[in-house]
Amino acid sequence: MSCIGPFKFNDGYPTERKVIDASGRLGSLYNTATDSLIDRHSVQPSEIKPPNKRSICRVFSGDQSREPTSFLGNIGFDDGVQRSIRLQMVVPSGIGRFIEYRQPINANTRFLYYCYKTRKETLNIKARKADRIVAPPQGPTEATHMITKIKWGIEILCVIQISKNQSIEAIDQLLSRISHQLQRNEVPVQLTNDDRRLINQLNNMTIYGSELCVDDPNTSLLTILNRIQEWQTNENFHQPILYIMQPLRWLYNNIQFQEPCFKPDHANVHLDRIEPMSKRIENQLKHLHQLFIDLPTNYLSPVLNEQLKVVRQKYSVLLDAQENLNERLRKVIPDVRRNRRDPQELDQIISDERYGCLHKDEIDTFQITIERLLAKAILIEKLTKNHIEYLNAFDLRPNEMSSFKNEDIDIIIKRSCSNDKHSVILWYSSDRLKREQPDRWEQIYQQITSQRHQAIKLIYVDFTNCQERLDGFTVVQLPPKGRSETQLDSLTDIRPQPPRTTSVPKQPLPSQEQERRSITPPPFPTTLPNISYSTSPKTELNVLLLGETGVGKSTFINAFINYLKFDTLHQAERGQPIVLIPVSFLLTVGDQFDEVVVDFGDIDPNESYERHGQSVTQQCKSYLFDLNDKYSLRLIDTPGIGDTRGIDQDTKNIDHILTYISNLSHVNAICLLLKPNTSRLNIFFRSCINQLLTYISPAGYKNIIFCFTNSRATFYAPGDTGPLLQKMLVDGNFNIPFQKTNTFCFDSESFRYLAARKRHINFDHDQEKEYTDSWNTSVTESIRLLNYIQTRQPYYLKWLSPRKAMIDISMLARPIIETLRLIIYNWKLNEAKLFFNQIILNSNPIDFEMCTCCAQSNAVEVGPFWITEYQRVALGNYVNQHHVCSSNGKHFLVEAMVQHEFIDEPAGLKNERWQSSFNNFLLKCDRLIHYLRQQGLLTHDDDPFQCIIERFLEEELQISQIQHIDSNMNRKVREVLQSIKQKRQLNSQQLSETNEKLSLNQVYQIINEFTGIPTIQKQIDSIKTSRQLKMKIHECKIQTNAIQNRAFSRLSNSLE
Repeated sequence: MSCIGPFKFNDGYPTERKVIDASGRLGSLYNTATDSLIDRHSVQPSEIKPPNKRSICRVFSGDQSREPTSFLGNIGFDDGVQRSIRLQMVVPSGIGRFIEYRQPINANTRFLYYCYKTRKETLNIKARKADRIVAPPQGPTEATHMITKIKWGIEILCVIQISKNQSIEAIDQLLSRISHQLQRNEVPVQLTNDDRRLINQLNNMTIYGSELCVDDPNTSLLTILNRIQEWQTNENFHQPILYIMQPLRWLYNNIQFQEPCFKPDHANVHLDRIEPMSKRIENQLKHLHQLFIDLPTNYLSPVLNEQLKVVRQKYSVLLDAQENLNERLRKVIPDVRRNRRDPQELDQIISDERYGCLHKDEIDTFQITIERLLAKAILIEKLTKNHIEYLNAFDLRPNEMSSFKNEDIDIIIKRSCSNDKHSVILWYSSDRLKREQPDRWEQIYQQITSQRHQAIKLIYVDFTNCQERLDGFTVVQLPPKGRSETQLDSLTDIRPQPPRTTSVPKQPLPSQEQERRSITPPPFPTTLPNISYSTSPKTELNVLLLGETGVGKSTFINAFINYLKFDTLHQAERGQPIVLIPVSFLLTVGDQFDEVVVDFGDIDPNESYERHGQSVTQQCKSYLFDLNDKYSLRLIDTPGIGDTRGIDQDTKNIDHILTYISNLSHVNAICLLLKPNTSRLNIFFRSCINQLLTYISPAGYKNIIFCFTNSRATFYAPGDTGPLLQKMLVDGNFNIPFQKTNTFCFDSESFRYLAARKRHINFDHDQEKEYTDSWNTSVTESIRLLNYIQTRQPYYLKWLSPRKAMIDISMLARPIIETLRLIIYNWKLNEAKLFFNQIILNSNPIDFEMCTCCAQSNAVEVGPFWITEYQRVALGNYVNQHHVCSSNGKHFLVEAMVQHEFIDEPAGLKNERWQSSFNNFLLKCDRLIHYLRQQGLLTHDDDPFQCIIERFLEEELQISQIQHIDSNMNRKVREVLQSIKQKRQLNSQQLSETNEKLSLNQVYQIINEFTGIPTIQKQIDSIKTSRQLKMKIHECKIQTNAIQNRAFSRLSNSLE
């Protein structure tokens, strides 16, 4: 059956299409099934007329319940074109690019749409006689229509977000006045000074329009209004805004051309079902996207981090499913429109089981999960602000909690949280209790916060993820160790337990009065008296230890120092084993397989055992072993890769590791520690190796060695990991040798044996023999390792690589931006005609870690400016105040103390030179960022310069809010800082358009230009000194007389 019905010879079958691709001309062929131009043929118009109505202008408001593309209907796009745009069947231009708008649309959003029609071109063509004017297409064509009329003009769409501190009524009245004038073509638009001031306050506005008119979406509304009259009269700015077409079959009366169907999409019930479904999915996923924006990047709790990882993966699955669904619809809809396919195929696609995850109920359920995760983040933030520590009970023993009852968990929590120096209040709660008893929860919250004082530590213990249901809230006070506890608010049947019990039996606990087994021994020395903290002037063999979390790097170092000191395991057992790094582990003992916790060594703030799955070692630390009078061995312990806090934490750990070793002149070996038969080889190896090889050039590949820990079970061989590792090196084209000579197999369980024996845990004869063999084999392998390392040529860390460039640029970030701000200060002094003064910058090193969030900030008057300076805050017994910084906001590490001084000495530059220096600085910064993003070392959101610029803006805002000071000059500085974002966007756009590709040497040419500036070099020198000072503080040196093992002594004496 024909879709077009009887021929209408006079009028034909005109079809109108809002222009998506403005390159069409009279005579061009068009496919209405796909809303695309097939060719760009052009013929002269038969007639040109002015339009009956030239100007259209309207203002309308946003609605958060509507899907963004539906607003295209307000500006002339019909349902079919909207669907084509939504399914990405076409690439829109002009005002159609509004679909790229990513900000939320709500009641505070306003749209100002303006259309000015300049002319209407017509091609007078009759049915069956079109070939007299335009030759028919040769051969088969996908075209269905020819453009026979075009309406030309300009179109503008302004999207305005009204902020909370702005008057909606005043802005609506302003837009109404503008619209009224444009509707009546009263140009130029007349504006009062108040109107202009109000427009300038609209700082969140995006403008779309004909590319010939609007080439920057950040163009100001005043600029648009001022140029409208020029655009109206200059034909060079005019573009097609509406196509009117006739079907080829009608024009040429040839059945070879497809028979178009003129039924609109909404007249087809199958097509009509797609629209509400697509909009519903789009709206739901848009809401999920907003929730994900609000979610933290990671949690300190591993179990919450794992949940975050799972929901991110599921969200990715949803997006993939949506894209797959849209892709199938994009292929089928054009054929349905052409009547080539049965419309019921659309129903089959929609009902496909693979899209079950996109059903409304499924997404709603998923949304609840995300909202609960977000609620948890809000709760943790609330607790943190009131100095209440959050502890997820499941994190204490995540692999065992499924078999633990609440009374078992109670014991573990109290053992972990009790403190020698002050009382601790524990509040047991869960999400379910919080939802069911919100008033009671808030009452307890107010009670315990009112009791807070310096002698009490508050901990909120979350039982949400534990298997056993928590029946009610419980608040327990743990006094300092040695005193009895107090149950403040007994609301559950969890029996209070002594706060320090280290056994964890698998059977139900006996009554509280029964004696419990404890394995806490008398105190004993854990470190040698001759360990000191200093650096060695000797030739260093620097060895970097890298491995996934839990592989045993710290245990390897502990075992290694004991291999040096003792000849045999039994000698070490009788003596005093050395514990450089404290350890804590579970051990199963006895006929009942009871689990006991073995703690060995003094508490070290650099080691954390409270968060399972997170790296135990928090920061890099060096251990220097004097081998003889000429050589020392430096083992560098590092945070683990594969941290449960996610890939972002891994990236931070890698950056920290590479920054740390950049303080050294060279490394002799990079030890990759792996477990044999691990199933996580792919994840760890690719993450670690890929990032490492962006820092180490091929010259250092021969310095990479492989060490397998816990290899006793695989008979001191790589096990199944070996072939898998070999295959991965080959498949990945990693030119890294993996041979017997650079592969070493250890077993550090003998050190755990020593720790357990010092806790008076007994082993049978067979177990002791296994541990003795483990010790002897590991000593032999350690000697072979040292022999191999000393044969390696040093890899010098001054050699260039892309990742080294990123590390160097990150170090340069604050010195560059500080110097950029110094330029602004002196620029503004020059503008104020203070020609004989200038601001200078002084920089001094520090020996502690601090960021702008955990430091104390003070506004200091320097000449006519107020400038924020930072200083350390005393935090009692904390070794590192930066470790307790809970802020996840915009801040940066303070690695040098910067102070400013106002001096009586002219700077000697004119305003133009200051401005030129300012722009030149920014462009160089953006060229460096552009290079790093091209190398895949930075994402679009990462920018080491931007966080500092934003912090400077926050400082200026805080200064502007200080009463009774003159901050007029600071206001001028703030205005320049605010302009940086737009300037950098233009730089980025220019670099992308020119596709600049710098070589590594060109990057370092820019870096060297920066470091040649004395103010920047001064700050870099301070930062390098600071890093060296901090490195020395976290450096442990073991003197030569610690080496008493005869085999190691012979080796060290042989080194020349």
